[in-house]
Amino acid sequence: MKPAGKTPYEIRLDLLQLAFDVLLQQHQARGVSHGNNVTTSPTTEDVIAEADKMNAFISKANQSH
Repeated sequence: MKPAGKTPYEIRLDLLQLAFDVLLQQHQARGVSHGNNVTTSPTTEDVIAEADKMNAFISKANQSH
């Protein structure tokens, strides 16, 4: 039976997926706002940096209690 909480690996995977989704939406919005349908994808480095920012925010919130 699986424990109730997520493992650190599952949490990191969730953060990476969320970071990718956020950055992809930003890239798509930029393409639309510039009046073209050309959409770029975020780089791996961009996704990792965004996930690190999210993790820092979550970790900071947990340390303040």
